[in-house]
Amino acid sequence: MKKVLIVFDTSRLTGRDLLRGAEAYFSTFAQWEVYTLDPNYLSGDFANELEQLDLETFDGFLGHTRTREFICCTENISTVLRDQKTDLYKPKEKTAGTSPIRTNSSQIGETAADYFISRGFKNYAYCGFINLPWSDRRYKSYSEALSQKGFHDIQYYMHRPSWNKISDQKNMAEWLKKLPKPIAIFACNDDRAVYVLEACKSSDINVPEAVAVLGVDNDDLICNLSSPPLSSIALNFKNAGFQAAKHLDELMMKTAENTTIDVLPVEIFTRKSTDIVAIEDPELASAIVFIRAHFQEPIQVTDVVDATTISRRELEYRFKFEFKKTVQEEINRLRIELIKKMLMTSREPVYHIANQLKFTDPEHFSRYFKNLTGMSPSVFRRSSVNASMMQQEPFVKL
Repeated sequence: MKKVLIVFDTSRLTGRDLLRGAEAYFSTFAQWEVYTLDPNYLSGDFANELEQLDLETFDGFLGHTRTREFICCTENISTVLRDQKTDLYKPKEKTAGTSPIRTNSSQIGETAADYFISRGFKNYAYCGFINLPWSDRRYKSYSEALSQKGFHDIQYYMHRPSWNKISDQKNMAEWLKKLPKPIAIFACNDDRAVYVLEACKSSDINVPEAVAVLGVDNDDLICNLSSPPLSSIALNFKNAGFQAAKHLDELMMKTAENTTIDVLPVEIFTRKSTDIVAIEDPELASAIVFIRAHFQEPIQVTDVVDATTISRRELEYRFKFEFKKTVQEEINRLRIELIKKMLMTSREPVYHIANQLKFTDPEHFSRYFKNLTGMSPSVFRRSSVNASMMQQEPFVKL
C-alpha cells in the first residue's frame, strides 16, 4: 500500500475542490495510506510541521507548499504540487520528480476580457497584487486580449497583500473615483474583487451601473455574501484534483513521466456585480437582449435582425464596431459555452444534448462543435471529465 501525504489549504473553495477531486480518485481507483497535516490552529507553523515528518517514508506527496526547500528535500518522492508560481513554469524549470498543478492564468484573463467586451464596455481596469506571478499573468493576458480588440488604455491598481484593510480600501476608493465610468473591473481573485466592492460602497459608487466587478474562483460563499453578490469565473479544480491524484498514482507505479496538470476556466457565474449591458445604442441593446434570451434555440442572424428596427447590414456594421465580432460569432460563443458546460456537468448522452438544443441530428451537432472548438463533443468530454461526476460514476473510462 502506497503511503501518501496530502496537503491542501481547505480554507478556500479551491483547496477543498482539489481535495474532493483527489478523494474521488483514490477512494475508487487506488489503495493509499493517506496522511494529512494538523489544521493551522493546532500546528501554527506549516514548515515546522513538515520538518517533524519522516518524509523519506512516503511514496508520494500531493498538495501545495509555500517553501521551495520542501521540493528539494523530496526529490526522491513522487510529487504533484500546486504552487502559486507554477503558472509560469517552463518545462526546463520543473523540479526533477515534480509535476505542477498549474492554474492557466492566461486563459482566465482572456475569458474575463471576452466576457466584458460582450457586455458592451468601453472602459476597462484590473485590480491585482504586486509581485504575485499569477496576478501579473492574469493582468497581462487580460490587457493583451483587450488590446487585440482595440482597447488599449487599461487602468490598473496593484497593491501588496496587506492586513491593513482600511488603508488599502481608502487608496482603492481614491483610484476608483478617478476612473472613467461606466467601467469593467477584473479582479485577480474573489478576495480582491470583494475589496473593490467594499471600496465602491464606501465611495457611494453604484455597482454595476458605474463599476462592474468580476472575480475568479467562484467561491459561492464569498460571492453570495458580498454586497452586491459577486460575479466570478469558475475553475475546474475538482477535475484537476482527480487528474492530479491519478497522475501521482501513475508516477508512484512508474508508468508515467512528469507532466503539468492544468486548471482551466469553465464558466462565468453572472451575479449582480456585472448584471448590466453597458450599451448606449438601443438597437444593439435589443439585439443583445434577444441573443441572450434565445441562444439556446437554433436562432439565426435574421431572427436577431427582426428583434431590431434596422437592416441586417446596419446591424452587422454596428455590432462589429461595438463588440469587435459578428452577430453570428456572439451566438456561437454563447452556444459553445453552454454545450461545454453540459458536456462537463451532465451524464446525458451526446445525442440527448443535441436534442435539447434542437439540432437537426447528432451529426450536425458534432460538426458544429468540432468546427468551432477543433474537437468532437465526445473527445472534449473525455479530456474535461468532471471529478465530481467520477465519484458518482466510477466506471466511466478516462
